[in-house]
Amino acid sequence: MKILAASIVFAPLLLLGALPASAGQSTLAFESGVPVRLAAGGDSTSDRNSYTQRTADEMQEWQRKLHDFGEKTEAKGKEVGTETRDALNRAWSKTQSAARDLRGSSAEGWESAKASFETASHELAETWHKIHPED
Repeated sequence: MKILAASIVFAPLLLLGALPASAGQSTLAFESGVPVRLAAGGDSTSDRNSYTQRTADEMQEWQRKLHDFGEKTEAKGKEVGTETRDALNRAWSKTQSAARDLRGSSAEGWESAKASFETASHELAETWHKIHPED
């Protein structure tokens, strides 16, 4: 059963793969417990690239948190409730999808893709904080 629980938590992580992180840019901190809102200053390619890189950094941070959560749960022999695990997996999948859409969006679809990513990211943070209110 532990293997099944771990595979459910880790499977979405494997689908994401490694997102490139540019040297010199730090990942976003989530210790405050407040969802981070990323904002692009304008519609320029430079702003879009910068925003997209920050979303990649955010996704890497979430991937690390979810991976650590799965390992800690398995190491402690805890069963994560099915409903909780499913909610976290749904929120993570939705955020992954929105991040992919954002990276592939056209200039015309940028604002919509950005809003979708921010909504999904916020929902993931809310789901996470229901499980980890101390975080």
